[in-house]
Amino acid sequence: MAIRKVCCRPGCDDLSIDGGAHCHRHEQERLDKQAARRARAKLGREAQAGIELYATRAWKDGRRAFLARQVTCCDCGELGLVVEATEVDHIEPHRGDRAKFFDRTNWQALCKPCHSRKTAREVWHGGAIRKS
Repeated sequence: MAIRKVCCRPGCDDLSIDGGAHCHRHEQERLDKQAARRARAKLGREAQAGIELYATRAWKDGRRAFLARQVTCCDCGELGLVVEATEVDHIEPHRGDRAKFFDRTNWQALCKPCHSRKTAREVWHGGAIRKS
């Protein structure tokens, strides 16, 4: 059992949920805000353009072929780990630019956790990191 702490929301004296930083009420508020933020992000022009590109046969075929050649996660590989790559990441975000989207020199193979971490950093924190 994890040590329970006081909720980190200023003025709240309730105990946090196991392993969390917020009490049940504030954790639910946090999750609701996060869900609303994600929904708004999906409505943007760039997101809509990306959705159309990801649905194309050219992307699906290209992705499949790329992962057949690049079978391990390049981020994990830099740490000396051998982890299966399941996602094709755009190193530099394409933002709906068709040329950048299909430019294979802008692709890298990542595992799901590495891709999620990179995408979250780009979308929520504006920090795109370019690999050399």
